[in-house]
This record gives sequence, structure tokens and C-alpha cells, in this order.
Amino acid sequence: MTIEEQNNPSTDCHLLQQKILGSLSSAPGDFTAQCELLKPFLNRNEKEACTIILYNLVQLTFTRDEARRHWHAIVKHAKKMQSSLDRTLGLTTAACDYFSTVKPSLDNPKLIEFARFEETLKSAHQDFLTGLLSRSAFQNLFEQELSRAKRHSYNTTLIFFDLDSFKQINDQYGHLAGDEALKQVGEILLHSKRKEDVACRFGGDEFVVLLPEINKFMGLLVGKKLLERINKLVIRHSGKDIPINCSGGLASFPLDSNNAKGLMECADRALYQAKSLGTHTISLFSEEKRRFTRIDLQRNVTIRSLKIQKTELCNTSKNISEGGILISCSNKFDIGARLELQIPLQEDSEMTITGSVVRVEQFDTNLYDIGLSFLLLDSTATSSEVIADYMLQQLA
Repeated sequence: MTIEEQNNPSTDCHLLQQKILGSLSSAPGDFTAQCELLKPFLNRNEKEACTIILYNLVQLTFTRDEARRHWHAIVKHAKKMQSSLDRTLGLTTAACDYFSTVKPSLDNPKLIEFARFEETLKSAHQDFLTGLLSRSAFQNLFEQELSRAKRHSYNTTLIFFDLDSFKQINDQYGHLAGDEALKQVGEILLHSKRKEDVACRFGGDEFVVLLPEINKFMGLLVGKKLLERINKLVIRHSGKDIPINCSGGLASFPLDSNNAKGLMECADRALYQAKSLGTHTISLFSEEKRRFTRIDLQRNVTIRSLKIQKTELCNTSKNISEGGILISCSNKFDIGARLELQIPLQEDSEMTITGSVVRVEQFDTNLYDIGLSFLLLDSTATSSEVIADYMLQQLA
């Protein structure tokens, strides 16, 4: 097992589930052989393994201590049944008889082929069309991840994606075209996320991506890259090219909400805002009325005026948004002045951006708050997109 799997209990449980199913399927009519195959899992984590074994055998859930007691009782019951019947039998038969007669918990038990049961579990866990997590499976992992974030004081970011004009694609090109669009968007999310991220088809043309241990600013950069890849997607159907576009909304724990339901609602509201701004974009949740949400960014920056070629050293950035940056400066610049900022990112790297002064406020005898709006670099890109691209390259 990898370190990542050990640190991710949901991944570990899923792997254990698959291995136990495989062991039970390998010798279905011989409980002695089945017990031997299950022994490594029982030795490693007996209570957890017992809980999973019983659920697979009879679809009953117990506490870990209860599961352990029932498991040992079933093994004894199987030995007694095998001796009385003078033939081998499997754990499923022994477990069903035990819970029907010894500890009645099943009124009308029904047997199911392990392969079909595994297929049923997989379909409940995975969206059949996209291969992403199903909504129900995601909700369980979502709750677990937020509990872990609370326990360790981590940031966690949630992004809500929704395809633009998806109904129009279905109406104009048919549902097969719509299914292909959903499938390819799912592939983009599946192959673009980190291993620890969780991607889900939430329903219809809605997708969610959970980014553990990612704050709001970094989540925005990840969201922009995912959105860019989706918005470049063109599917081919019946000889026609169909462009796919998407919008997104983003919210972070604990900044925007400290619970799963609230965080989902915040991300959904941010998505609604993105749609109202003209789609094809991603918005951050904010209670503020301003268009862009500000995020703390404490850096020492160097300022150069593009008009007089004068350099100001030892200034400090205070916060940044998709549209601009706020800095603390000892020099007062005029509204409209164009400034070039050099911002250090990591030990040996820095980024240069250009902005126009839109706000000047003196809050100390020697210092000014200078607000800059990022200048357009060309007809389609803004400095904020360059920031996202550059920082993702540095942090990759």
C-alpha cells in the first residue's frame, strides 16, 4: 500500500473491499479456504475487515466490535454445520443460517452472485457514463474529507461546474451527442486532477471537484486551468463539430462555510454568479458585492513606473483578486498611472505584471494603499490568467 493510500482512509477502505470480495469469490463453497484467503486482512485490521466481510456476505451493517463478535461466531457455526452435514460449505451459507436461526436478523434472505454484487457496488460507487464518482459516493467522501480538514485545520476547496447550453446540444444534436459531451468532460476532470482530488458527476450536466488541502486562491488557479481545458473541447458527432463550454463556481472551507451543505450552497451560488456574468467563466463565492473576491497575498514587491522609469523598492502586496492587486507603498501614484510590479513567488522565481492605478488612499503618515487593475495583455487574456498559468507551472 502506498503512503497516499495510507493517508486516505476512503481509498484504503475501497481497496480492502475489493480484495475481500476477491477472496470470497475465489472459493465460494469452502469456508476453510475462504478463511485462509481472508486471514491477511483479518490480521492487519480485524474489526474493519469483519465489518466489510459481513456486509458482503449478508448486506448487514454492524459496529466494528459487533462485527468482530459475529464473525467469530459464524466461523464456529460453519464448523458445526460442516460437521453435521458431513460436507463442505461456504461462508455465505453459514452466515445466512446464523443470522436466520442463531441471531435472527434476516427475515427472508436472498443470495446474490459475488460477481453481480461487486458490479452492483461499482455502479453505486461510479457514474456509468463518465467513470467519475457517483453523487452518493461523493457525498460520503465529502463528509469524510471535511471532517479530516477540521481535525487537522486544513483548507479544502470545492468547485461546481455546469455545462453551458447543454439542453441546446441535446435538442439540436440528440442525446447521444450530449452523452459524448458528458463523457469527454468527465475524462478531462479525471485525467487533470491530482490523485488526492475527488471528481464527481453530481447530476445531469453538473460536475463537482473537491480539492483537499487547497486554499481559495490556489483553488481558483486549478479551477481556471480545468475550465480552460473544458472550454477548448470540441466533440465530433454525425460529421459536425460541437463546441463545449462550461462555467464554474468555487467556495472554500473554512473561509466560506464550515460544513458540507453550506460549502455546496456557496459553490452553487458562485456558479450562478458566473452564469449571470456571461458564462464560460469561474466565480468565487463572496458575500461582498464586488465582482472579484480578494485573497490575502503578503509579498515584498518592486514597483516601476512605466512613465518615469523610476523604481520603488521594499513595497508590500496586501491582497489580490482576479481583476487586480492592492499594495502598500511609501510613494503616492496618480490615478491612471501604469505600474510594473515584480512579485516573488518562490525562492528563485518571480513574476512581472502590469496594472493601472485605480485607487490611492493614505492610511498612515508615510504609507499609501495603492489599488491596481490588471491591464489587458491582448484581446482574450488578462494578467490574472498569466498569473494562474505561471504559478501552476511553478507549483506543478
